[in-house]
Amino acid sequence: MVLNNTVFILLTGICFACSPKPNAAEPVKTPAQQAENLFIMHCAACHGEDGKLGASGAKNLALSKLSDLEIKKILKIGKNGMPPMNELLGTPENINLVITHLKKLRN
Repeated sequence: MVLNNTVFILLTGICFACSPKPNAAEPVKTPAQQAENLFIMHCAACHGEDGKLGASGAKNLALSKLSDLEIKKILKIGKNGMPPMNELLGTPENINLVITHLKKLRN
């Protein structure tokens, strides 16, 4: 019985020691970095990292004159060949981050 308890304690300690620490090695990202990451993950395939790619009929975002509200509407419901991004972006905060990043790409 003592041996079983000892083995249990040792195994439990090993499991805790080997489990990853939350955010231990992950640096904190600024809102600008988060926005750029979201854009690259969800938008750059068609728009390009600089917003000028135009793949699959995507608009050149550097030329955009759309307001925040107009951009938000397009992100939420899509437009022409662009699918809705609401579920992919997940939160209103992420949508706002992407809008901020899009505006930085303008000429």
